[in-house]
Amino acid sequence: MVKGLSSLTGHYNEICQKNEAHCESREISFTKLIRPSDSTQETDYEERDLAQKLRRALTNLGPTFIKVGQQLSIRPDLVSPIVLYELQRLCDAVPPFECEIAMRVLADELESTQKTYCERRNNEDIQRIIMKTFHEMPTLVASASLGQVYKGKLRHDDPHSDPEYVAIKIQRPDMLETVTLDLFLLVAYGKTVDIICSFLTNQIPYHQAFLNGFSQGAFMELNYLHEAANQSFFRNEIHSRFNGQKREWGSIRRKDFNDGPDKVIVPKVYSEYTTERILVTEWINGKPLAQAPPEQIRELIPVGVELFLCQLLDIGKFHADPHPGNLYVTTSKCGTPVLCLLDFGLVAHVDEHDRNSMTNAIVNLLQGDYDTLISHDAKQLGFLPQDIDVTDLKPVLKTILKTALVESGSNLHDRRRNLMAISNELNVVFFEYPFCVPPFFALVTRGLGLLEGIALSGDPSFDIFKASYPYAKKRAMETLRNYFA
Repeated sequence: MVKGLSSLTGHYNEICQKNEAHCESREISFTKLIRPSDSTQETDYEERDLAQKLRRALTNLGPTFIKVGQQLSIRPDLVSPIVLYELQRLCDAVPPFECEIAMRVLADELESTQKTYCERRNNEDIQRIIMKTFHEMPTLVASASLGQVYKGKLRHDDPHSDPEYVAIKIQRPDMLETVTLDLFLLVAYGKTVDIICSFLTNQIPYHQAFLNGFSQGAFMELNYLHEAANQSFFRNEIHSRFNGQKREWGSIRRKDFNDGPDKVIVPKVYSEYTTERILVTEWINGKPLAQAPPEQIRELIPVGVELFLCQLLDIGKFHADPHPGNLYVTTSKCGTPVLCLLDFGLVAHVDEHDRNSMTNAIVNLLQGDYDTLISHDAKQLGFLPQDIDVTDLKPVLKTILKTALVESGSNLHDRRRNLMAISNELNVVFFEYPFCVPPFFALVTRGLGLLEGIALSGDPSFDIFKASYPYAKKRAMETLRNYFA
């Protein structure tokens, strides 16, 4: 216990020391990063300087805080383009650890799959072990918050067989201890916020529960066997719904056959080489969808919206760690663009009750049935207690939903201005009523935020709510048919 507290204190002091240089003992107005003033050459320079300091600070804080920056990097409605550019570098430009260490980890894990292990080995031993599996030594291609990715070519006994290139994800050393200490601090922060909110407001405490759920998911991300199982599951589910002749809509298989090209792919997992610390998957040539030409983004975003809603409303599991580096665009055998979904370390579950409630809520929101949305759907989803009287709350929530969501449309400046205009109404909801945000819903908004942020770069008129309506409506009709069947 004493050792653990000492380690935690040392970790906290290390965080403070690492970021002291960025603060430079002066007050920095980070509100400029959230609501920048009118653009001039001088303010742009100052904002860029602050954004770079923020990115370096998050990088120094470690993997947990890098993920926070990655989530901000997909929110053009919250931060300016200058800040977005810097934060998006956290998705694919995290400083790597030494390749010599990575190759030692790879050799250790490959040897464990072969049931042979030797504690003492030199560089020649490491290379010999790796070359048993790969045609040549893997090359570094990307560095991420929890690990880094190498490209390799599998060795085959038959020299005439087609080459198989793979992506090898190798976990950073000492990740378990680092992430554990970060999460301990975050959960302690959530507990403190809950105590303060319970004292000052009527809000139901949820911060600690949310961060506990986030922590559980983070620990699962550290086990690549868990990620491999998730990826294989989604590969089967998504390919059966979006690709080839046997396409499905929801849980009902389509009667008509589709001979068109694949729409979404998930890389194959090589389970025979995968362990808790290394993940070997099919290599995909492509680039992040956010970096694709605008016309490609406009073509693929409807597929992305359907992909996300299919996971959320039908499959019951969804990719819960969205950022631009996890949604790629590649090319099909026919030469057409295809979405590729990567990185399944963090997957959230939504039970059938919540899936049906979410479907009804989306339909009621877009049809303008705010009474049902507030009095029924909000309670079913856990935003409000079942026994609360919403008579006085309805006018306030109607104003929020209409002004901040539906009527703002795709214009981010209008949405931001409308949110500021109804700040008093928001304060009423959060301070005077027992309002609670379900943990899974925060993950849902992250996914929708990713798609909306990418879509707006290709189509400034894109509206995420209108784009979601067709799938949600058909899903609701399917639910009703099943209910009355």
